[in-house]
Amino acid sequence: MAIRQVRETLEKLLALQHQVERDGERLYDGWKDDITRETFHTSARNLAHYMALRRNELSTLQWASMGRLEARVLPTLQAVAASCAHIVGDEDMQFDYPLREDFVLGEQLLDDNAEQTLGPEPEKRYTRIMVTMPTEAARDPSIIDGLVEQGMEIARINCSHDDESVWLAMIEQVRQAERTHNRTCRVSMEIPGPKIRIDRLLTTQRKARVLRGDRIFLTGNKGMFLPAGISTAIRCTIPEIIDYLAEGEPVIIDDGHIECVVAERMDDGVILSVTRVVRERGILLRPEKGINFPGLDYRVPLLSHRDEQILDFICKNADVIGCSFVRDREDIALLREEINKRLPAPDSMPIIIKIETLDSMRVLPEILVAAASHVPTAVMIARGDLAVEVGYERLSEYQEEILWICEAAHVPVIWATQVAETMVQTGIPTRAEVSDITLAAKSECIMLNKGEHINEAVLLVGDILTKFEKHVYKKTAILRKLSIASEMFDD
Repeated sequence: MAIRQVRETLEKLLALQHQVERDGERLYDGWKDDITRETFHTSARNLAHYMALRRNELSTLQWASMGRLEARVLPTLQAVAASCAHIVGDEDMQFDYPLREDFVLGEQLLDDNAEQTLGPEPEKRYTRIMVTMPTEAARDPSIIDGLVEQGMEIARINCSHDDESVWLAMIEQVRQAERTHNRTCRVSMEIPGPKIRIDRLLTTQRKARVLRGDRIFLTGNKGMFLPAGISTAIRCTIPEIIDYLAEGEPVIIDDGHIECVVAERMDDGVILSVTRVVRERGILLRPEKGINFPGLDYRVPLLSHRDEQILDFICKNADVIGCSFVRDREDIALLREEINKRLPAPDSMPIIIKIETLDSMRVLPEILVAAASHVPTAVMIARGDLAVEVGYERLSEYQEEILWICEAAHVPVIWATQVAETMVQTGIPTRAEVSDITLAAKSECIMLNKGEHINEAVLLVGDILTKFEKHVYKKTAILRKLSIASEMFDD
């Protein structure tokens, strides 16, 4: 690159640095008074600088190694500016390089926050493995014992299912497995939050199999019935939402496996017309499957009465608390308030925030500041509901944005939903699933769901992560020696 081009780049960098400092500090000033975790001031300031930076089109400047700047925005800009000034050779344009401590601080804070929230970093890999506990794990000690032995670092208990007696048995199994294998395994308990689910179903069929073109009656009433010409009715867990549904409104069931539209309103509910199913032979409806209403402007309270009841148990027994469908900083304030009522010391329990709506994506920096400025925090990318909300064609774009913004805030990320799903169910992974695992290596944790072959899946995922993480950290390729290149040269 010619000296003139370097000088032009330097001028652009200096203007960019000034704008990022000015706008970032203004954003940080609006956050700093509410921050109670002293270590989060550095993270909040860097996140503010990152959001100010990403207001700009940066592709023409990216030659200057800015691809690895999420965790250290200003030190990177300073280092590039100092390098350009050195190349130009103008004594009036010399700049100091950032301190090494400032340059590595971001990664250190991210690692520290990941350890506080998700537990110690595994010995041979960077990314931890979380597994959702099946009900059988409460009765069969070998399930959790085998998972801890194979490499599970976090046992996730989804409190949408089972009850306190089952959860306590699972936790006792985890603690025993920790002692047996001398390994740390954290217990994450997830509050259901305002996810709308199928509460009950009624059908004239042996099984409620849904095909394209079928009609389903959706109601919120306890007294269920089948309207004339309808073979399947479902009741949802939040009845009042039925009143907000108009004809033509899209309704998505089972994480996008069934797509419908409201065809007709009735006094006791609505008739749904099934427009698409993912399998030609149909999809079976079951209680507890999720129902989404994309675009519907209706705010469900974050915590139900049942959520508040189970929080008593969770705060006594969990290592980290997860919450579904957090939408904004007001939800974070409510969540912290309810948790802190039940803790001996305020903000002493780490939290996991599930990001699964477009609304929460739009205010993600505000959510991170509201949470991580007070309590160790992780973010879970709930790709099932998020895909329903934003569309499958945009899911990859949004999950990358979540990773970038969270890294800028030094907040660890959990990559979730259908990771190695075929492997978990059948014991044989698809090629696409192996590639998905390597993408997930950019996160601090991968979540696997329950299934018959979960032990083999944990072993496979751990092995892939151990090998792949030697080649990539976050979004940066690590230039290790290539075996192919070695073969081209004589010793």
